[in-house]
Amino acid sequence: MKKTLVAVAAMAAVTGAMADVTIGGLIDAGMYSLSTTSSLSVKSTTRGVGPQYNGTDELFFADSEDLGNGIKANARLGFNATASSSGANTTAAGTSNMSNRVSYIGVSSASLGEVQFGQQWKPGFFSVLNLDPAGLPTTSGAGLVVPGDMAALTSNSITYTAPSFNGVGFQFQKGYGETAGSTAGDSSGYRLDYTNGGLYVVYSAATTALASTGTFAGNSIGATTGDALLTTTALGTSVKSTGYGASYDFGMAKVTAGSFSSTAGGTAKNTGTAYGLSAPVGAVVLSALITTGQQVTSGAVATNTKGQRYVGTYNLSKRTSLYAFTGTSTAGTIRKTTESAFGIKHSF
Repeated sequence: MKKTLVAVAAMAAVTGAMADVTIGGLIDAGMYSLSTTSSLSVKSTTRGVGPQYNGTDELFFADSEDLGNGIKANARLGFNATASSSGANTTAAGTSNMSNRVSYIGVSSASLGEVQFGQQWKPGFFSVLNLDPAGLPTTSGAGLVVPGDMAALTSNSITYTAPSFNGVGFQFQKGYGETAGSTAGDSSGYRLDYTNGGLYVVYSAATTALASTGTFAGNSIGATTGDALLTTTALGTSVKSTGYGASYDFGMAKVTAGSFSSTAGGTAKNTGTAYGLSAPVGAVVLSALITTGQQVTSGAVATNTKGQRYVGTYNLSKRTSLYAFTGTSTAGTIRKTTESAFGIKHSF
């Protein structure tokens, strides 16, 4: 690795094309137990070791070049560094990809803001993230029953982030489904937030035209094949999502509250509310999240959902921490998802 870097540096010195590239990432390994109970009361449990608190491991390369007059060119190339034997979160078993990582190129100005072209989180993602005191651990969603339509990446997108003005922030994003002769897969969304000391307030909204049928999933609690809380919708049906809430950091504790809603077509709908609390207890930070929600199918069948999640983290250093969490989500009287994990996370 060192020889490779030396060779690259030598070549750059000869050609005069020297770039200040940042290489970073995150490694997360945890022992976990994930159990689901389907609507037919069929229970299954999976145990193993893998990324839990951060979802997947990550490797990224980032670069920024000063173009003069306060303008910079910025680029980032992110990879999912987790090779899963089951193929989860990958294009094929045992391979990794860029499908769930931020990658973009763009320009920025301190006075005008930043424009990014590529793949970026939906603006509403940060509404969900900032209102979860635990920081969205677990990819199973155990304990979090609010709609996940906002917690996703948008490919083929243009994202504009305005400079903060007296604590007010704004971000807008336009995504393209790149479907010939159709707007299927196209999306747009924005986030408006305000920060003042320990106070944070946010509102976000988004619209997406579905690229296929049966893709408005909502909360897949107790999911087995064909047994998730799915709502079948037609190609191009608009999914409209909103999210709003606030948090306040008192120093000794941080409280959060948020409400989220997603609708597809005329009837199908997911709604949810979340209340959270986090506080340091000695060297350990404890977090709790309580959520409630409801899903209404296109046939007007309503199912109540609820969840709870408890997380503890212990920082061994600024970049390494131990974590433990347990979370449970239920839908109706039978469906259930429960996950517990203990692991270590390191960023570099």
